[in-house]
Amino acid sequence: MIQKIKILLLLNFLLVNTAISKEFPALFEVKIPDDQYTNTNDGLNKAFNRLIQKLSGSRNKKFLWRIGDAQLNKIDFVSSYSTELVGEQEFLSVKFNGEALIPELRKIGTPLIGFNRPVILILFKIDTGESTPIYLDSSVSNNSLSKEMKQIFKDVARDRGVYIELPEFDLEDQNLLNQNNILFSPSKYIQEKFYNDAFLSIELVRVGINQWSVNGDLKTLSPLQEKEVIGFFQNTLHTFLDDFLEVQPLEPGAIGERVTVSIQGLNSFKDFQSVESELDKIFAIKSRTFHSFERTKIDYLTQLFQTKDSLMKELRGSTKFLIKEYNADTNQLKLEYIN
Repeated sequence: MIQKIKILLLLNFLLVNTAISKEFPALFEVKIPDDQYTNTNDGLNKAFNRLIQKLSGSRNKKFLWRIGDAQLNKIDFVSSYSTELVGEQEFLSVKFNGEALIPELRKIGTPLIGFNRPVILILFKIDTGESTPIYLDSSVSNNSLSKEMKQIFKDVARDRGVYIELPEFDLEDQNLLNQNNILFSPSKYIQEKFYNDAFLSIELVRVGINQWSVNGDLKTLSPLQEKEVIGFFQNTLHTFLDDFLEVQPLEPGAIGERVTVSIQGLNSFKDFQSVESELDKIFAIKSRTFHSFERTKIDYLTQLFQTKDSLMKELRGSTKFLIKEYNADTNQLKLEYIN
């Protein structure tokens, strides 16, 4: 009863005073290239496995084994499927019923990441030794190696449910990147200019006939043959995302943490509705109740499915909330609502 009164007071208050990460829309949709499955049933099963990889942020097969142990029928969670042509490649496009699937995954202890997904920004430099080095950007590429690298980024991003992006260079950017000033740091400049939740600076350099070296945040210990370059980046990007996305499950018998979430920056009832909608999309939150509210701020008492870190990882990808501070003594997380 007290909770309902609080809600009514809050709604009345907001009505009287009315004055970058991204959301992943296709979270429960998976596309499988036609050369990666043998028949429709095989494709549906592989699509489900990809979905679990996307939802959990992990390629660890133990989560698939749990599904098998629980005797969940993967096909039961398929809402629809069809084939579609993307460019010259045919895909099996499968949509899953998230409302039916998520509770079942909760029961078997699968850690989950919600709709807010991180942006990984990549500054990628290619030096062939034959001409001026180039930086990959978001524009269309004519170079075959550049095209292949961009396709790898696109494929990995699709499979893992994240955004892997290249900068959009303007004329000033291009002039700065092409200068030889040793005091200028391209990595620092690009990282500070463009939004990102994680940043990778990579340099691909030809060091011999059909031999390449990779330096920067991803690197090789020895030169790669040209035919090995694409596979290297595919594998290392997946490995990077394994660590970056990992949500640690709770120990057996443990319960999720309780966190007070304080959100400031609300100016209207519409803002309140937006905050409620955004909180609904965060899979780390098991339940929430109103704790207190002021003119531009509202506090929630939340019960999490896992640890605070799982909540922070989801918020890292939010376009509506900016993490301001976490107080370990009071277990309070302060957020700024971005209008």
